[in-house]
Amino acid sequence: MVRRVLAAVENLFGWFGLLALASLMLLVTADSGGRYLFSEPISGVYEVSELYLMVAIVFLGFAQTQRRRGHVRVEMVLEKLPLPVRRVLEVLYLLAAAFVFGCIAYMAFRSGYNNIAAGRWTTGVFSIPTGPSWLIAAFGASVFTLRLLLDAFDAARGHSMAAVSHTPEGIQS
Repeated sequence: MVRRVLAAVENLFGWFGLLALASLMLLVTADSGGRYLFSEPISGVYEVSELYLMVAIVFLGFAQTQRRRGHVRVEMVLEKLPLPVRRVLEVLYLLAAAFVFGCIAYMAFRSGYNNIAAGRWTTGVFSIPTGPSWLIAAFGASVFTLRLLLDAFDAARGHSMAAVSHTPEGIQS
């Protein structure tokens, strides 16, 4: 049940990340076209891209990428170690990553809340609220933290594909 719910949230976040990527491509293309063809750039593209779209692209895809074993790993030394040692190191790595991203999630939630409570907006040509962008990062980091903890639990039980097999056949979608 937990795995299905987490996978559904990861997939939903992944779709939002893809939507943010498509939006970023369209906005930047339209802004560039407007700037060079009509000498009229679109106001606010930089602010929206920086504060919302890039944050969504990065943070909303972390957990789904982890589930699919898509993060880059250097395993030159790891693959030469005995399987029990690899499993222990995998659990330690996953727990350390979960701790770091848990801290990121906490601080992002705190920053988002504080920015919303204080009514902070960007300054410049186009003003937008800063708090929601922090919350996007917080939700993405929170789901990633849960995925890392679940993977650590699996690795501790010896069921993690990353800890057992480093071959393409061991990768699950």
